[in-house]
Amino acid sequence: MKYQNYTNLIILLIFLFFLITGIVIFDDYGISWDEHFQRIDGFIALNSIRELLSLETYEGFNHSDQRFADAAKIYGVLYNLPLAVIEKAFSIDDSKNYFLIRHLANFLIFYISTIFFYLLLKKRFSTKLSIIGLIFLILSPRIFADSFYNNKDLIFLSLFIISIYFTVNFINQITYANSFFAALTCAFATDVRIIGIIAPLIILFFFFLEAAGNKRFFIKYYIKIVSFLSLYIFFVFIFWPYLWNDPLVNFFNTLKIMSSYSWSGGIFYLGEYVNALNLPWHYPIVWILISTPILYIILFIIGSILIFSKISSNFINLTNSSSSKDIWNNNNEKTDLIFIIIFYFTLFLIIKLNSTLYGGWRHLYFIYPCLIYISVKGLEFIINKISFKYTLIFTIPFLIFTFLWMVQNHPYQFIYFNKLAGKNVENKFELDYWGTSNKDVLDYILNNSEERIIKIYILSSSPYEYSLSLIDKNKRGRIAFVDNQKDADFLVTNHYYQKGNPVNVNNKLKKEFKIFKEFKVDGMPINTIFKNN
Repeated sequence: MKYQNYTNLIILLIFLFFLITGIVIFDDYGISWDEHFQRIDGFIALNSIRELLSLETYEGFNHSDQRFADAAKIYGVLYNLPLAVIEKAFSIDDSKNYFLIRHLANFLIFYISTIFFYLLLKKRFSTKLSIIGLIFLILSPRIFADSFYNNKDLIFLSLFIISIYFTVNFINQITYANSFFAALTCAFATDVRIIGIIAPLIILFFFFLEAAGNKRFFIKYYIKIVSFLSLYIFFVFIFWPYLWNDPLVNFFNTLKIMSSYSWSGGIFYLGEYVNALNLPWHYPIVWILISTPILYIILFIIGSILIFSKISSNFINLTNSSSSKDIWNNNNEKTDLIFIIIFYFTLFLIIKLNSTLYGGWRHLYFIYPCLIYISVKGLEFIINKISFKYTLIFTIPFLIFTFLWMVQNHPYQFIYFNKLAGKNVENKFELDYWGTSNKDVLDYILNNSEERIIKIYILSSSPYEYSLSLIDKNKRGRIAFVDNQKDADFLVTNHYYQKGNPVNVNNKLKKEFKIFKEFKVDGMPINTIFKNN
């Protein structure tokens, strides 16, 4: 078999295995807090459009202009609106079915984005490195788990990858065809989360950077840039119903709200609860360092140093030589610059603006592909120094270890921490903050209790009742949540509180009640069932 055919087969098998795996396991994951609200937002948008078309609206989704506006200001409905249409078009009326469809759709969109990520790497690196970079992205435990139920951050990450692929295409080859696809995909990303405007801003930045002092370049390409901007604005407007009423005012209001979104809940960080509005500047940096596989972090640091060194060298040559016109020598260096800008400038902006973050660093997941790209750059350097074969000696065992950890801890890969998190992680950081393991808790109680009606009292700040949506329809009626602890048969907690160290609270509960079942990851309890005395 020829080498090219061999590598093509490997790539095909990776994507096929990944696809089959996702289709087989998508129904293993629980439901997050936000999925109910996202579904409602989709129907509010759908009812709003149906009103404009003088069609009958769907009952059960109270339409409020303010409610629709508030939701759409932060997140567009490009993802939730089509799913609402599908739900009604196919008469999907059971909650388990429509949420599982959302989980499958979530994964499939992420799956498509991994194809574009591989193609993006292939434009810059060798086939071997691109395959490894693809595996890095897939074997990222938290990203993998969230790809099934995180219908905000992972959907945006996915569409952002696709938009960056076409953005790089357009920057490196300014044509009308590339401007169309860049405009369309950038609009898709923006219509899910307004921070998607980063990609268009990158395009404008590089255009004016190249046009500075180069009048011929400006004259040759400015019409195509205008074409891109016009199409981008048009597509953003078309796919974001909230903008239809007052495009400019609503867009900039959204941008303002998103830059300083007000959520004042408590975040358990470094052993104490901190108000989300007053998180320390190092919060996102620490979370990136402790929840990303450590090999990727090491390679990322190497890649960052290499890229910054090259940029500095080119800048010095630019100032010292009239023959040098750019701070890159070729498209590869230009692409490196694009990814380094997106990652570091976004992180700087988030810290500078003191943007509200919570739930780990999921709001910044969209820069994770940049981290992987830069890691591959670091890996390329090592390969050039010690050869590809010897590099695999430390890379493959690490990937196997990560893969086995993900299999062993399925479906709780979202609890992943690396060695940098230190010992007693549960004493310092949030674990199952979204309550996605709550569904398994309810299933366990149902399967291990003989009571016809099971009364459950919730000890933590987590809506276990939302997880009933994924319980079999004929079993839901057996669960009754009660407000009085004394009336309960079982007490449940996912150890997410608004005050008090979760470990101390858990220890106190263990003294008062008998553990019925404890769900753990790496020895850390993420959800506990107590039998009421």
